[in-house]
Order: sequence, then structure tokens, then C-alpha cells
Amino acid sequence: MIFRKEFSMSGRIIAIVLALAVIFGLSVWVDNRIAAGAGALLLLAGLIYGYVQTKRTTPAEDARSERSAREVREEIVRAEEERGTR
Repeated sequence: MIFRKEFSMSGRIIAIVLALAVIFGLSVWVDNRIAAGAGALLLLAGLIYGYVQTKRTTPAEDARSERSAREVREEIVRAEEERGTR
């Protein structure tokens, strides 16, 4: 499992480097406007990919974050009660 994750990460890095090489080649060969447009699209794709990757969680991670949020809320209520502000 760990090897597979590392392999896919290196594959992503290779794909990013290849995409950048193609954009650089286009900018030298044709015009810089193409490179700017392609760079913007590549950046947008990276942002979307990062957003989707961070939203993907397992049920165990969801339960752990819910438990932690509940503990923080309870701690805030206790602190307010001790200060007498609640």
C-alpha cells in the first residue's frame, strides 16, 4: 500500500514535469500567450485536484475529526463556565 502511494506520487510529479516541458516548448516555438494560457489552465487543474484530494476522507478520519471537534466544543464550554461568562 505504501509503495503504491509513493509510486503514484512520483507518477504525478513526472506528469507535472512533462506538462511544464510541453508548455515551455510551446512558448519557445510559437508564442508566449499560449504558454500563459496553458499555464493558467494547468494551475486551475492543480487547484481543483488539490481541493478534491483534501475532501476525500475515510469514515475513520471523519469519526476522528468529529470526536475532536466535540472535545474542543466541550472544552470551550467548560472554560466559559469556569470564568462565569456563560
